[in-house]
Amino acid sequence: MERPERRQPVELLVDSGSTYTGVAAALLRGLSVVPTERRRVVTIAGQLAERDAAEVLITLEGRTLHTVCLFGDAGDLDVLDAYTLEGFGLGVDPIQRKLIPALQYGAATA
Repeated sequence: MERPERRQPVELLVDSGSTYTGVAAALLRGLSVVPTERRRVVTIAGQLAERDAAEVLITLEGRTLHTVCLFGDAGDLDVLDAYTLEGFGLGVDPIQRKLIPALQYGAATA
């Protein structure tokens, strides 16, 4: 995770079933990331919850892009989500347990 003036390596669990990347709130605040909104989400346990969110820069495999990141509560897992994976054009190879280039769908042609 990074801000233009600060960077912090973070190990994330890849969860293609999650909509948003989530990182511990304390880590994000330590990087001076300020929440810009709150999002309603369903937790892995199936509970409805609200989390602070902000747009952050994330560097993955040598590329840096913006993504939405939730401020995780105590007990939340730090995860890399489907939205971010798609933004980077990556998918998951569950057999080899690694990220791989994924075919992206763009505009339709006539």
